[in-house]
Amino acid sequence: MKIDEIRYVRILEQARTLVREEKFLHAFQQYYRLLDYDSRDISIYLELSSVLAECGMISAAIQLLLRANKSVPGNDDIIFHIGNYYLAIEDYDAALRYYKKLSDKKIPHIHFNMGIAYFYKQNFKYAEEQFRLTLRLDPKFPKINESLGELLIKRQAYTEAIQYLRQGAETDPYSAVNHYLLGTAYSRLDQWKKAYQEFVTAIDLDPNEPSGWQMCGEALIQMKQYNEAEAYLRKTLELAPQSVETLVDLGCVLSIKGDTERSNMYLEKAFHVDSVHARAREAQWKARQLLKK
Repeated sequence: MKIDEIRYVRILEQARTLVREEKFLHAFQQYYRLLDYDSRDISIYLELSSVLAECGMISAAIQLLLRANKSVPGNDDIIFHIGNYYLAIEDYDAALRYYKKLSDKKIPHIHFNMGIAYFYKQNFKYAEEQFRLTLRLDPKFPKINESLGELLIKRQAYTEAIQYLRQGAETDPYSAVNHYLLGTAYSRLDQWKKAYQEFVTAIDLDPNEPSGWQMCGEALIQMKQYNEAEAYLRKTLELAPQSVETLVDLGCVLSIKGDTERSNMYLEKAFHVDSVHARAREAQWKARQLLKK
């Protein structure tokens, strides 16, 4: 059955109205009507798959686009979005399979997403290759310096990571993640004052993220500013009451300050949450303190 262009547009507008009204079942029915009329309309496949994904039905979005790929083989947009949806459900091998179909086109977003997939597969060598290629193709690509910096931290190339993360901070000064990673890189080089400054900035930008408060506490411990460290660690526990690292750090700080009773209380709580990790963490903490004496 064929319909004229005006009727087709009306059905599409009705589908979009139903989406805005969150009447998704009826919206899906209208979209599928359009595909029954024209199974080669790529824009409908992409729009419907986006709505399905936003509703949490990512597997359905993938199946729809696989159907589209059969109806209109080799369409770049379809292939790219299939890869994106596989990436979203953490099927990294499938995502890479589709991204590789487009890799010869030298599109920065494709190579960046390939880098993400390799990163989560723990294949840091290939991830780095893709991130560096993204940077060459588009030096201003969003988050590329941040992502490359994080990867270099994983590789323990801390000095080089700092170079990229500084550039990331210049490009996007309001990225809490970038400042947190920069603080992490400085901490690995025992540059604790610089690390602390970056962690403070991360907190200012995202005060509800406990990791920033935790690492401020860690930095202050390293600088022997125990009262200030205690305040940051207590804030961390407000945000993450079961944080073993924070419980152990706070217990050890209180021990240094001579508050044995409260120190034992926090250490016992840490052991209750995760005895193996807590004991290892405490032993590591004590060993560091002994080396400083």
